Amino acid sequence: MLMKTTLTPAVFAPALATPAGAVRALYELTKPRLAFFSILTALAAFAAAGPGGGPGLWLAAGAGIALAAGGALSFNQWLERRHDAVMARTRGRPLPAGRIGSVAALAWSLALSIGGVGLLGWLTTPAAAVTAAVIIILYGLVYTPLKRITPWATEIGSVSGALPPILGAAAAGNLGSPTAWLLAAVLLCWQMPHFYAIGWRYREDYRRAGFRLLPVVDATGRRTAYRSFAYSVLMWIVSVAPWALGWFGPWYGVIALIAGGGLVLRAGQMVLAADAEARDESASRLFFATILYLPLVLSGLLMQVWLG
Repeated sequence: MLMKTTLTPAVFAPALATPAGAVRALYELTKPRLAFFSILTALAAFAAAGPGGGPGLWLAAGAGIALAAGGALSFNQWLERRHDAVMARTRGRPLPAGRIGSVAALAWSLALSIGGVGLLGWLTTPAAAVTAAVIIILYGLVYTPLKRITPWATEIGSVSGALPPILGAAAAGNLGSPTAWLLAAVLLCWQMPHFYAIGWRYREDYRRAGFRLLPVVDATGRRTAYRSFAYSVLMWIVSVAPWALGWFGPWYGVIALIAGGGLVLRAGQMVLAADAEARDESASRLFFATILYLPLVLSGLLMQVWLG
């Protein structure tokens, strides 16, 4: 019954008769809030990598990264359009809501992806173009289908989510930037509590759509909570270790210590929740803690780079 969900066959649905409606639908396809974090981490790593070239390189890198991120996320929505149609939290998206047709959505995602990869390769470095292409392929063609196959999809998908800092460093011509690799390692771990918290809050939605994510197959939420806690602790260790080893200074270290400790505390509360209902509340708090954590750590990194 899932596969019988139909979408408008038109390139543009009637609701997009106005230019404003078309622009809004295309913008929503890029998942702007999620794209923001990818772009932010990539540009933070780009800045820390010490790019030369002046404002022109900044503009080229920013535009290329933004286009590639929007293309990857639009492609994901196109791939999951039928599954989004059966979930309450996603059925209002442009494709399942019939505000745009699948042909237009696919064309948009390909145009953004090709434009982003091409721009990075032309105006920054070939390594940046290759990294952007790898992110798009991993996210769209590996992680997205795996969500319906294995509970380990989140871990596998975290690789694509950890690569934006490497993309930023590549665009700056400095793939060896320690800041970029540190940020990638932090992101690899950070995504687990972030997405597990989302998955637990919306587990019934994911179950209806046929996803086999850990929160869907974990009836009590205990395994979800323990993994969230374990990855939060690992993230904390990874983030603080460079400071403890003297590789990064106190601007970054103190912020990483405090922000990471707060995230571990929230994950621990999810472990200690008495039942599934209490775990819902703690998962919400954990989710908001992950949202707060990332800008704080990025700020600490940039303060360290610029202020010494």
